Amino acid sequence: MRGNITDRMLIDSKSKTTVLLALLVMIFFCMLLFLTPACQAPKIVTENPPEPLKLNKILLFPFKDMYHLYGDNVVFRCSLCDKVYMIGEVTEDAGDFLTEQLILSMKNFQGLELVLPSQAQAVMSDLSAGDQKDLPEKYLLIETGRILKTDAVLLGRVFRFKERVGTDYSVESPASVSFDMILINVADGRILWTGYFDETQRTLSENLFRFGTFLKRKGRWITAEQMAASAFEKIFKTFPAP
Repeated sequence: MRGNITDRMLIDSKSKTTVLLALLVMIFFCMLLFLTPACQAPKIVTENPPEPLKLNKILLFPFKDMYHLYGDNVVFRCSLCDKVYMIGEVTEDAGDFLTEQLILSMKNFQGLELVLPSQAQAVMSDLSAGDQKDLPEKYLLIETGRILKTDAVLLGRVFRFKERVGTDYSVESPASVSFDMILINVADGRILWTGYFDETQRTLSENLFRFGTFLKRKGRWITAEQMAASAFEKIFKTFPAP
């Protein structure tokens, strides 16, 4: 009898230990969910042309910093595509970084001749001088492309580029990025393609459906530059390259 009681006590003790360990594991994983970075589901929107394009030469414009043009928390309506965007904080060198990423991405398309942003700026400055300074933006873009003998022009605008505050595994404020790109046909002014990206990194508990992104990023809080570079790879998968 005494042996049975002892065995029962040992079994009860083991059961309690197992339950306690299970609870500790659950608590650990709950803490991970609340502290581990994932992301707000990134918004990636691209619009493709209805028919294949024959583009041989494209003029690249530098990314336009909308925050330093219009200010923070401003609603901006695009005169080119009639879409509405919310403008937020943009770091000082974000436009230059995105322009470099644009050039690198476009160079991956073989058989496509590129006219670099420096040439676009020079021509547009001349067009915008004097009596022509109030001309519509779309006219200036197309006319610049026509002068430089390109088939299309590609411009980008950055609406938010907020760098993380913290490290790979602990942040006070996460990275947040929003930008778009528009491809315009020089011959008739049609918009041929658009790409839009918007993401703010969040903890995994705030968006369990982004577990794949969490694994890809190895549970780290990434920088705004890392976020933007990854966005270019995804957006340009739909670009109408020759």
